[in-house]
Amino acid sequence: MINIKKTAIFTGLCFLALAAHATSADTAEVPVDNHPMGYYAEVQTDENPMAAPVDAQGNLAPIDEDGKAVTEEESSTPQVSSRARRSVADVNEAEASTPSLRNAPSDLVSNDTSLPRKDAVDIASWQDWMTQSDFNQLKAQGVKTVIIKLTESTTYINPFAKTHIQMAQRAGLKVAVYHFSHFSESGKTAQATVNSTARAEANFFATVAKQFGLPTSTVMVNDAEYVPKNSVGSMPYWDWTAASQNFADQLKKQGFATTRHYTSKSWAVDGTGQMEPSKLGAKNFWIAQYLYGKPSASNLQNTQFGSWQYTSQMYFTNFSKRSPLDVSIDYKNIFSPVNPPAPSGYTNIYRLYNKRNMEHLYTKDAYEKDRLPQISKDWKYEGIAWKAPKSSSVPVYRVYDPRSGEHLYTRDAYEMSILTSKHGWRKEGIAFYSDSSSATPAYRLYNPAAGVGSHFITMDGYEKNVLVSRGWKYEGVAWYGKK
Repeated sequence: MINIKKTAIFTGLCFLALAAHATSADTAEVPVDNHPMGYYAEVQTDENPMAAPVDAQGNLAPIDEDGKAVTEEESSTPQVSSRARRSVADVNEAEASTPSLRNAPSDLVSNDTSLPRKDAVDIASWQDWMTQSDFNQLKAQGVKTVIIKLTESTTYINPFAKTHIQMAQRAGLKVAVYHFSHFSESGKTAQATVNSTARAEANFFATVAKQFGLPTSTVMVNDAEYVPKNSVGSMPYWDWTAASQNFADQLKKQGFATTRHYTSKSWAVDGTGQMEPSKLGAKNFWIAQYLYGKPSASNLQNTQFGSWQYTSQMYFTNFSKRSPLDVSIDYKNIFSPVNPPAPSGYTNIYRLYNKRNMEHLYTKDAYEKDRLPQISKDWKYEGIAWKAPKSSSVPVYRVYDPRSGEHLYTRDAYEMSILTSKHGWRKEGIAFYSDSSSATPAYRLYNPAAGVGSHFITMDGYEKNVLVSRGWKYEGVAWYGKK
């Protein structure tokens, strides 16, 4: 266990300074394998800082829901330690008592219309207190996306991630997930080894995402801020950019085509070997920079990047607990799920799931994919299942049972004929086409206990094996396509 604290620091003091001068009033015991996002992120000064509210004794004052200072008579709680915040506690008490050091990043309130947009919040196990009502409030107050910590290194899985994902989805919020990357525990590791570890971390991240039922269209975030031992200041000898490219490439091989990169503003510089925008794409960057004072919608920063995390101190009104969240403005809509275009000659096959009758539906029709969740909240889009050729000599037919509501997919014309002529099923035509046998096999499984969802198709060998271990019967290769 280590003691950590998110704090404001002066320009020139980088990531490692956050571990120094921690005070007991604002410190948490944190496992070494579960860092909160922004743990190493640098807080930089603004040219015109806005002073944080102070009381008559010069202490940081409590605030109301409008961000205004509350008098001692109005406050129902003690003023001492009443604001758990990024503060100037990194310096000693004598320095902190000087007026010039009171320009700490402000506590912000969600109903302050002068602030930048509240497009996204990020959460981890530290927000285990959040309720469904809190997620509903995020949606009501303009938040579009919740970015949830899923994993760290190759061992840690957030035990609250699944619950957070479900509550965010119920509230109608988009969900993205992040992985706190290590890539190496030493700043002097050989680059080839670092790249290999980055790929291993990507595989771990992708495996857990699939276990939690996240579609491959989910935005996956590489949290790149870790400072390994034997670094020069905050910089290891190895190249974060190259490792991050390996991380993103491996996620793509796992089916997750969209990777974004979270990092400090001071790391997002070309030619440094840290996180280089010219190589990773500035649009793909989610920049952390907490300015002294209060950020303003009329003076936006870091607009050259995809998103700016401008505070860790946003207090949302009507929450179950008065505890701050990280908030970001999403300039370029980088957290929205993205369906990558199919390769030439192919079309995407979309997978949807009906939680009421447990049916999985597969369709190449983007309108059907979008329309079903609009018609019924029971339908959930699960992403692109595979890519099918636009035409081939092997059609895959879709048939429908009007009594049960089940759909069945088969390339066997005889099976289709028997079902429709003798068992009351209806033909719905050619659903899509099979690729050649040199492509990836699509596995068909059967479980009579699943009712309408008794037949299931997947190209994921891991998913197939898990279902077989749970009692599903493997029926063989149904057809072929591209993953």
